[in-house]
This record gives sequence, C-alpha cells and structure tokens, in this order.
Amino acid sequence: MSEINYERHKKGRYSDPSPYPEVKVLGPNLNYAEILMDDYAGVVSEFTAISQYLYHYFSFKQIDKELGELLENVAITEMLHMEILADTIKKLGGNPVIRGSNSALHDNFWSGKYIYYGTNLCKQLKADIDAEYKAIAAYQKHIYYIGDFHVQAILQRIILDEKVHISLFSQALQKFCGCQYPSLK
Repeated sequence: MSEINYERHKKGRYSDPSPYPEVKVLGPNLNYAEILMDDYAGVVSEFTAISQYLYHYFSFKQIDKELGELLENVAITEMLHMEILADTIKKLGGNPVIRGSNSALHDNFWSGKYIYYGTNLCKQLKADIDAEYKAIAAYQKHIYYIGDFHVQAILQRIILDEKVHISLFSQALQKFCGCQYPSLK
C-alpha cells in the first residue's frame, strides 16, 4: 500500500507551510486510537469544525466572496486533518467511525447539536475562533496522554494549522465586525 501524499491537499494560506509528518505509529494501541476519536468526531473535533464552517460558509458567501472562501478553505483543511486522524486511528488498530471516544460505551454517535449555527456573522466568527482554541487545547491534552512520538508529531503539526485558522478568523472578525476576539488566558 502506498503512502498518501497529504501535501497535495494543502490549501495555500489556509494552512501552515511546514510539511505534515508521515502517518505512522510505534504499534497498535487501542487506548490511543480511542483518545483520537474525540479529535476525529467528538464534540470538539474535526468533523464538528468541518460541519460548522460549512454551515457558516453557506451564509458568508452571500455576504462577501472572500469571507465565503475563507470558511470553505478552512473546512477543506479540517477535512485533511480528519483524513490524517482516520489514517492514524486505523494504524493504531481503531475504527474511525463518526463518534468520539466517550460515545463508544453508549452507542451515541456524532450529532449536529455539536455545531454552533447562529445567524449573526460576528457571533459565528467568534464561535469559529473559540472552536479553534478548544481544538488546540484538546490536542495539547492528547499529546500529553499519548506516549507515541509519531502521533504526538502529527497532533503538533495539526495545531500549527489551527493557529493559522485563529489568525485568519481574527482578521475577518476585525474586518467585518470591528472587534477582536478576547484572548484566552
């Protein structure tokens, strides 16, 4: 089986320019796979981000073409993250179904209620920034819990893209709403 070229899916200014590490693991580890399920399709996850950003894109593209393109392309970058996580989960011996790790015991799969829909552009952009900060915090926590340096490198690289998204969303918030997102301390 040939390796997937993740670089070809990068979306220019919508992701960090550094390369993605090769998806590999020290060995099968179902515990690590379950931890990654939350990043993959939990409440704060790539699947939630993709769904939320696409919903916002459907509204934003009517308001401003560039703003619509921002949400569309960030969603595409998040799709790449989801693919990388799915491949990592599989290499760890897991099954990347659309659910978080906490859902496994309760057969409770991903839900559209995880999305912040909203109808106010400024509140939607703030929710998008907040989602990126929450994703970074979750990735950092999972880096701490996962003792596989290959998986840690993958998560650290994804964080770089999430920081780019915060910057881009913050610029849009300033441009369209005339305000800044309060920094999280």
